[in-house]
Amino acid sequence: MERKDELAVQIKSDIGNWVTEHTEVVRVSEDSYEVATTQIDAYGDTVYCFVQEVGSLYQVSDDSHILFKLDPGQTDPELYQTAENVALGAGFDFDEKTCTISVTTDEDSLAQAVIRLAQLQVAISYLG
Repeated sequence: MERKDELAVQIKSDIGNWVTEHTEVVRVSEDSYEVATTQIDAYGDTVYCFVQEVGSLYQVSDDSHILFKLDPGQTDPELYQTAENVALGAGFDFDEKTCTISVTTDEDSLAQAVIRLAQLQVAISYLG
């Protein structure tokens, strides 16, 4: 039983190390970061999230990328409505004017918000 517990700890550690090695974070301005996540969308592309400092909080967004990728001409209102419903249902905000999916969070929940938004973008990418 002890060996299995050690293996579980090793697997957990290795996953954390792999995610760290394969996540890129680039500062793009004084208060903004671009995060290349480990997630891959339905098109086989890396999923990006954008983090902007807003006072003492952080806004994590897709910067309108996922819906623009699926329908750049905004010709499918049903796709946008479905994506909005999915985003809102997952606890994210949806800006109807810019089609940006986002969430505002504190520093303690920032990494979780990035991962959750990346996963949401993957799910939405399969709508297209």
